[in-house]
Amino acid sequence: MLEMTAPVPPEWQLLAALDRLDLFDIPLEDAAPAFGCDQDWYGEHWQRQAGCGPCTSATILYYLAPSRPEMASLYTLPAGSQEQFRLFMDQIWHYVTPGRMGVNEAGMLVDGVTRYAGTRGIGLEAAVFGIPGLTGSRLPLDQFRDFIVAGLGRQTPVAFLNLSNGKLDNLDSWHWVTVTALFCDPQGQLFAELSDSGEKKRVNLSLWYTTTRLGGAAVYFLPKK
Repeated sequence: MLEMTAPVPPEWQLLAALDRLDLFDIPLEDAAPAFGCDQDWYGEHWQRQAGCGPCTSATILYYLAPSRPEMASLYTLPAGSQEQFRLFMDQIWHYVTPGRMGVNEAGMLVDGVTRYAGTRGIGLEAAVFGIPGLTGSRLPLDQFRDFIVAGLGRQTPVAFLNLSNGKLDNLDSWHWVTVTALFCDPQGQLFAELSDSGEKKRVNLSLWYTTTRLGGAAVYFLPKK
């Protein structure tokens, strides 16, 4: 069953969001549409276990293709079917391929997505924000906020790698998800809305940033200049 996200409190400030959230909808048989893809749709056990990186990549490419005319060739299968999207996920697996530790570095996802785009005649470049495991080595939280706002403001989804969920209880560790919106509450706490395993979720990004033990990364893609 898909998780139901509570309405955003009216006192929260929307910092940035994608305009076309309908492009995340993937029809399911006898159920409400998924919000982005789910790695559990992969056919093999290892793919289902380690497939969050290619799954997130597929979701982002699926969004970019219809939202920008010059990127239409990023997704060429018929739309509107879970089975067709599963085939697309298999295509992306061959480019964003998990290793023994999964896709545990931003560079693995960036390399795979840009190589795939290149086969479609599209040049992509990535913006990457790294979050070290050592708290004292991290940039201030407002720089992480500004990075996500910059990506969403350019209408490109932001891939988010969370290697340790810290004190969050609604986000898996060692996991890629897709950020679709960013909010700030009256206390200054950041909340991100995500596509995660076919569901829309909302997580306290400030709490994650200050409590994660291993850090992670955020990535978004733009047309190569």
